[in-house]
Amino acid sequence: MSRYAATCEIREGLPVIVLTDAACKATAELLPAAGNNLYRFESNGHPVIMPPASLQSLKNEPFEAFKYGTPILFPPNRVKRGRFSFRGRQYSLPLNEPPDNHLHGEISSRGWEVIEQGASDHGGASVTSRFHYALHPDLLEYFPHPLSFTVTYRLFEGRLMMDTKIRNDGEDEAPFAFGLHPYFSIPFKSGEQLTLKVPAASEWPVTNEAFVMGTPAVTPFSQALKEGVSMTDYPRLGCSLLGLEEEAADHTCRIEMKDSGYAITYRFDRKFPFLVLFRPDWAEAYSLEPYTSVTDAFNLPYGHELTGARGIGAGEEIRFSTSLAVDALV
Repeated sequence: MSRYAATCEIREGLPVIVLTDAACKATAELLPAAGNNLYRFESNGHPVIMPPASLQSLKNEPFEAFKYGTPILFPPNRVKRGRFSFRGRQYSLPLNEPPDNHLHGEISSRGWEVIEQGASDHGGASVTSRFHYALHPDLLEYFPHPLSFTVTYRLFEGRLMMDTKIRNDGEDEAPFAFGLHPYFSIPFKSGEQLTLKVPAASEWPVTNEAFVMGTPAVTPFSQALKEGVSMTDYPRLGCSLLGLEEEAADHTCRIEMKDSGYAITYRFDRKFPFLVLFRPDWAEAYSLEPYTSVTDAFNLPYGHELTGARGIGAGEEIRFSTSLAVDALV
């Protein structure tokens, strides 16, 4: 019997891709029909990603798609009044968060196409899915750029890698802002000693909706995160926007469960220079959200070097990589 497997199963009437690594007791489950959401991941017997109570809710209730699993965000967070301009063109996004904000984009709730899946002893278990704006005329009406998103999840030796390729197949430069929103399953009610470590360089002043109120600065919180801070007292619905260290080859964040002797390790490359911290009030979870730009970056009165606001040119391709693992504390 092979150590790895990549199968398709029907759950609640929906096709689910299941990647398994029997040797590491690791399982990853994705729902392509609802934003290609990695809605569950466990490794070494420990839960990592917080799943929803119902898969149908991810599919049929678009706002629920932002609240569990690993939503894929384009653009991430909020756009005030849904409006911004880029290269002289005005954009008006749907107001999907009352009363007047656009929140997290739409690819996190739309269906993705599975184009390849498989498993081998030397490569692990993997699945590749794609979302193409060109197949959604209603999206092109307000965002007239045929971008394609190709995501490969690969489970190997207990570690889950995510490789993302985003390509502009159009003739015009498009505004670009991308992020991920994993909900990590955290035992807040257990009395566990919980510690968060982040390679933070600065902290941005933000509202409770993560809208920027000024420029970043070194703060006691951003300094303390490097050595580790207690997560227990972080407020529900609290959020922080961090600038990350520029020197490292990648960014490594750790959530340590001291008493249980393990840590969730989340790595992502330097193309994500910002990180949002968020604790929901609807689940025992905590989010570390890597972003390419700060919230509502195209509407801010600061330079793109500071905010991360940028475009993706005609024919340009941008790649990102992340990984998730459960490691023993020593």
